[in-house]
Amino acid sequence: MKTQTPLRRSRRAPARAAACALLLLALSTFAAAQSGRRKPTQGVSKVPPAEGTAAPSGESESGARGAAGAKKPAAVVSFVVMEQDHVVTGIDYRAMSGVREQFLRRLGQSPAVSVTQGGKGNRKDARERAKKETDAFVVLFDMDEQGMTSVGNADSRGLVIKVYTFAPKTGDIKYTDTIYQRPYRSTAKVGGIRLPTPTIDRYPSQHELEQAARDAADRLLTRFHIQLQNN
Repeated sequence: MKTQTPLRRSRRAPARAAACALLLLALSTFAAAQSGRRKPTQGVSKVPPAEGTAAPSGESESGARGAAGAKKPAAVVSFVVMEQDHVVTGIDYRAMSGVREQFLRRLGQSPAVSVTQGGKGNRKDARERAKKETDAFVVLFDMDEQGMTSVGNADSRGLVIKVYTFAPKTGDIKYTDTIYQRPYRSTAKVGGIRLPTPTIDRYPSQHELEQAARDAADRLLTRFHIQLQNN
């Protein structure tokens, strides 16, 4: 049996020491990697988002609902519009209603205006209605005959639109406006270019009267310092 010499033992010792060192290094590296994967369970606090940035989804639902449900600004002026209670002979009532609708629609185009229909009546009825109002002005819309082709037959080309505005609480007449018909412009602007618009005549001067109704609405809005863009 061979015995190891001191020389051979001295050569193997450094190799074993180096192997042990490499093993310890590998174990320590593995342990460090495992500890880095663990999530801290204490001392965690959420950092609020920077000012001006959107909050994460689900954290500001009440704020979003509040913004969506914000109320529109209140109207600057309120009108209760009444129609003169009389019949213009020889003119189709449905066509005349279309003229009144043009007046109401034009007034309602402004977000600063609140428009309510007040039914039919005369100037006395409109005055009494205005006395009962606290804020709204009562407006009486009337189409007056100024031309007769024959007895009992009105010519729509001679009709004018009259608007009486009564102040709330007192019932006093604040404004009286008379709007005459003017030549109808049967074109509309599209991209800065005027193009003809299709028309269907139901009676003479139909489009001129509807245009006059819009003019009357513009006149009334101007009285209250409200401007609309032209159609």
